[in-house]
Amino acid sequence: MALGSPPQKHMERCMSSMQAGTQMIKLRGGSKGLVRFYYLDEHKSCIRWRPSRKNERAKISIDSIQEVCEGKQSEIFQRYADGSFDPNCCFSIYYGDHMESLDLVSSSGEEARTWITGLKYLMAGISDEDSLSKRQRTRDQYPYPI
Repeated sequence: MALGSPPQKHMERCMSSMQAGTQMIKLRGGSKGLVRFYYLDEHKSCIRWRPSRKNERAKISIDSIQEVCEGKQSEIFQRYADGSFDPNCCFSIYYGDHMESLDLVSSSGEEARTWITGLKYLMAGISDEDSLSKRQRTRDQYPYPI
């Protein structure tokens, strides 16, 4: 694929795939991973998952995502033995003021790339003008300390 922004058709496929949802393993500190169903909500504003005891709170707002990293770079991935997971299927989402991480393992490298590409696209605020202006207003109301 050429450098620059991905073609619109590719991004639309990416978004609909994320909205359809994907079963992935969520890694946690000491215990084995949890299989959860992750999906992008219909407004393309949150990643949600189920099952969860948090119910409505089981979500990460796209606005709160600081970074998306490919591979097994997070601290949590380091705790697992080499060879536990294919690095092409692994990625981490860092979010919130305290840079919490959501460490996920998808069933294929292609699926992981779909999520990584889609999340970076949404973070860039290209999805639609409305969310971009909303985001700008939020930033104006709550400027981040530098």
